[in-house]
Amino acid sequence: MSNIPIENRQGVTVQVASEYSGISRSRVYELLADGTIEGKVIRGRRIVLVPSLLRFVGQAPSTKREAAA
Repeated sequence: MSNIPIENRQGVTVQVASEYSGISRSRVYELLADGTIEGKVIRGRRIVLVPSLLRFVGQAPSTKREAAA
C-alpha cells in the first residue's frame, strides 16, 4: 500500500476500500452496484472513488453508546 493518506488520493482498489472501511470486499462491490459509493473501471480494475467512500464512512452510525442519563 502506498504511503499517501487515503484522504489525499482520488481512487483506491476495492481491497483498500474494504480495509479502510472495515467492510468486506463483496459488500464494497454491492455498494458500487447500487450506487451508494462511486467507482470506475480503469484498465480492467475496479477503482473506488475516495470522496464517495469518505462520504459513506462518514454516514456510518457511531458504535459508541450514549451515556445513560
